[in-house]
Amino acid sequence: MWGWRIHDLVYKRLPPAEPDTQIVIVDIARLDRADLARLLLRLAEYQPRFIGIDAVFSFLGSPEIDRAWETALCSVAVRIPVCLVSSLEDTPQVEKAAPRAVSAAPFLRCVETAYANLILQEAYAPRIVREFLPYTVAGRDTHYSLGLRLALALDPGLYRELSAWRGIQPIRFRGNLDHFYSISGEEVLRDSLALPWIKGKAVLMGFSDPIRLSMEDIFFTPLGLTFLQPSFPDMYGVVIHANIASMLVHRWQYLQLSVGWSEALLVLAYGLISLLSRYLDRVRLRWVGVRVLQGLLIWGGIELTLLLAIKGWWLTIEPYLWGVLLAGEVEIGWGGRLA
Repeated sequence: MWGWRIHDLVYKRLPPAEPDTQIVIVDIARLDRADLARLLLRLAEYQPRFIGIDAVFSFLGSPEIDRAWETALCSVAVRIPVCLVSSLEDTPQVEKAAPRAVSAAPFLRCVETAYANLILQEAYAPRIVREFLPYTVAGRDTHYSLGLRLALALDPGLYRELSAWRGIQPIRFRGNLDHFYSISGEEVLRDSLALPWIKGKAVLMGFSDPIRLSMEDIFFTPLGLTFLQPSFPDMYGVVIHANIASMLVHRWQYLQLSVGWSEALLVLAYGLISLLSRYLDRVRLRWVGVRVLQGLLIWGGIELTLLLAIKGWWLTIEPYLWGVLLAGEVEIGWGGRLA
C-alpha cells in the first residue's frame, strides 16, 4: 500500500481544479419517500439531462407513500432518464460480475439501474476509495457503474471509447462537494431556489450533507488522507460518483507506464549502491554511505512518481522502493563479510 500512499501525495501538489458545472448534487439526507417523490417531480420540471439516485429502497412501507414514489419515478422516466442503483454480485472476477437489484421491484418498473459499488482498500480502514470499475461484462451483457452512466448521459461519445476504460482504474479526483453544483433537497421543496439553470445538466441525488451531520455513505479519499493514516471520512459516495463521471467526461485517465520503467530504475539504483559499496573500504563508512544513498534514491523515486502523476502518468513505484531497500541490505551484508 506504500505505492498508493505516495500517489495520494499528488493532491497536495496539484493546483485547485476548476469546478465541474455540468453535474448537480442534491442532498436528500433528511427526506422521506413522500418528500423524494415531490423533489423528483420538482427537479424534472427544469429538464435536466439525467437524474441518478444514489439511494436504496429495499423495503415497502406505507402503500400510499410507496405508490406516490413509484408514480413519480415512472412519470419522470418517460421524459428524462432516471437511474436507481444496483449492486454487483460478490465474485472473485469482479470485472465479469452481474449486478443485482437492491431496491424493491415496484420502484424498478420504469427506471434504469447502474451499480454503485466502490472499490475499498486497506484492512485497518476499509473505507478508502482510490479506484473504480467503469463497467462489467457478464456474458453478452455490459453493465455500467453509476459514474459511467452519468458520464454517458453528458457525453454519448464515450460509448465509442469504452474499450479504453476497461478494468479497474485509479480515480483522478476533481475535488469535494465544492467542486460541483450542490443544493439541498429541502430548499428545493421549500421553493427557495430558482432552478432554470439545471436544464441540460446531470443531477445526482444522494447523501451529501455539507456540514457532515450524517455519517451514512461517507468514505476516506486521497483528498483527506495524511501520509501515514487517514484523518476523518471526507467524501460522500454520491460525490465520489460525481468525480468519476467528471473524470470520464474530461478523459482524465492515468496512462499506465510499463513495469519495465520500475525495473530500469531499480537496475540503475542497484548499480549506484554497488559501486558505492565497493568504493568505501571501511565497514562503518560503507554502512553510512549506503544508507544515505538509499535515502536519496527513495526520495528521488517518490519525487519522480509524483511528477509523472501530475502529468497524468502512473508509475508503479512500490517494487522499486522495496528493491532499493533490499539492495542496500545485500551490499552491506556482502561488504561486511568481504571486509
